[in-house]
Amino acid sequence: MTAIRNSLLVLLATTVVPLAASCSTDNNAAQDPAESGQATTSPTGTQSTRPTLTAPKLQPPQQDNKYSSSTGRPAVVFDPCTWISDDAARRAGFVPTSRKRLDDLVAEYTFLTCTFSSAERTLRLNSGNATWAENLAKVGTYSEPTTVNGREALLVRDPEVRRGCQIDVRTKVGFVQIAVDLTDRAPRGTDPCDGLRDIATTIEPEIGKDN
Repeated sequence: MTAIRNSLLVLLATTVVPLAASCSTDNNAAQDPAESGQATTSPTGTQSTRPTLTAPKLQPPQQDNKYSSSTGRPAVVFDPCTWISDDAARRAGFVPTSRKRLDDLVAEYTFLTCTFSSAERTLRLNSGNATWAENLAKVGTYSEPTTVNGREALLVRDPEVRRGCQIDVRTKVGFVQIAVDLTDRAPRGTDPCDGLRDIATTIEPEIGKDN
């Protein structure tokens, strides 16, 4: 198991226990959707309502396999690596060309994943179909109910993750984790939760009102 996959599993462990993974991809710098002018189909096979990034190495995996097909869970529509625009990433404080796809999980639960970087923080986004009730059962004891642009959310302060903080935002099929980790260049004493609400407020509209 690669180091990247290990770090992803640690992050997802705050909410779910994934049973298996079916696909992983790496990527190069992403193309701006305004420049591509093209729309791709969503993981459910329907046309997305707005342009998404079309770089081949950014595309999400198929969500039908022997693990996921028997669960009855809905497919994950919002893919953070192809739906988030360069402009949104920049306004959230991250370098658009740092966009990288992590190891997606397609098993009993599906999580589509992406990461962005800045000098002091790494942003990790996980869009999944574990239910909100399952999320609350896992992280509720160390989470604070909140809202992001009117959407139900949780501020998650895992006591075992000292240099990280996340906000989980509810979606129709589950939730999106918006998580930050401090890099070694972050000033000493920085609270990883500082500014996270602003980041989540910037990222949330990219999910789309129908998701």
